[in-house]
Amino acid sequence: MSQPTKKPYRRFRAHGRPGADLSQELSALRELNEAAPRERHRRAEPPPTPVKAIPARRRRWWSLRGLSKGGLAARCGGLLLLAVLVWASLGYWALRSAAAEANEGISPGARAALADPNGGLLGTPENILIVGSDGDRDRTGARADTVLIMRTDPDAGRIKYLSIPRDLRVTMPGIGDVKITEAFAYRGNRGVIRAIRDEVGLPIHHIMVIDFTGVSDMVDAVGGVEVDNPFDLRNCSYPGGKSVTFPRGRLSLDGDTALQYVRVRSCDGDIERARRQQLVVAALKSKVVSWSALPVAPWRGAKIIRAMHTDLSAIELAKLGWLQGRLETDPKDRDVLAGDGALIGGRSYILIDPARAEEQVRRFQSSS
Repeated sequence: MSQPTKKPYRRFRAHGRPGADLSQELSALRELNEAAPRERHRRAEPPPTPVKAIPARRRRWWSLRGLSKGGLAARCGGLLLLAVLVWASLGYWALRSAAAEANEGISPGARAALADPNGGLLGTPENILIVGSDGDRDRTGARADTVLIMRTDPDAGRIKYLSIPRDLRVTMPGIGDVKITEAFAYRGNRGVIRAIRDEVGLPIHHIMVIDFTGVSDMVDAVGGVEVDNPFDLRNCSYPGGKSVTFPRGRLSLDGDTALQYVRVRSCDGDIERARRQQLVVAALKSKVVSWSALPVAPWRGAKIIRAMHTDLSAIELAKLGWLQGRLETDPKDRDVLAGDGALIGGRSYILIDPARAEEQVRRFQSSS
């Protein structure tokens, strides 16, 4: 009889614990068998892929999205400041270019005749001589058709005007007695500056010279002017065989009609003519410095500057524009130098009235 084959494993018998409830043991075993595959499956799952954080999108500097009210106000304020700086820079360069051209027309002799104001325009009263020439810029021997002194007084807050009659008799060294309009023909700007200093007693700190073409250009540059005409001028003779009429009341003048208004003299005298010239100058001032014209003021100013010759620099012209916008002009601050007509050697002159003229000059220079 053959021997039984020896098995390669051992067999064990499971025995429950003594006294244990077999049904409870089997229930626990089933729970263990059910839980084991779930644990194995859970461990077999790959780890979750980490989600990468999306970087916040950077807002463009010009974008207004997502700004608070304070941020929006700050952004708008910054843009406004930038616009003002660009406007001021471009406007200054326009004025500087125009002033450089205008400065070329003032000779060294005329500059030497000007008085030193001992201060700046914004803080010191200064007299600015405005000469209207009856000729073109390239013409020699032209006469002074308009002689007007404008005084800026920042402390008093006023601008004053004193017109000098074109037929006022003055004495020029080496020439003799001439009309002040002829002083311009003989000695140019220097002759008028010295005649006013010697005969009227007023120092001149700056000068502006404008010819007839310049007057028309200046008025057209601001889109015309309006004046309250106190004189009734009807069918007045005008150079070139024309006849002009300017009724009393409100007038709208373009460049050509403004020139006629300040030049015509056949219907009245030098005193009325000087007052008409003052009205046009004041109307120009108001138009240039009005709030509605502020955005284009530097470029309008540049056109006006190119229509004249002046010793004022671009900075000084900008200061003068500021003063004209800030200072007031009262009708009583517009005057014409007092004088009496006289016929001397067959020529008509206006002789200065010392008593009245002295009082006028005192008021003109007074800050009260």
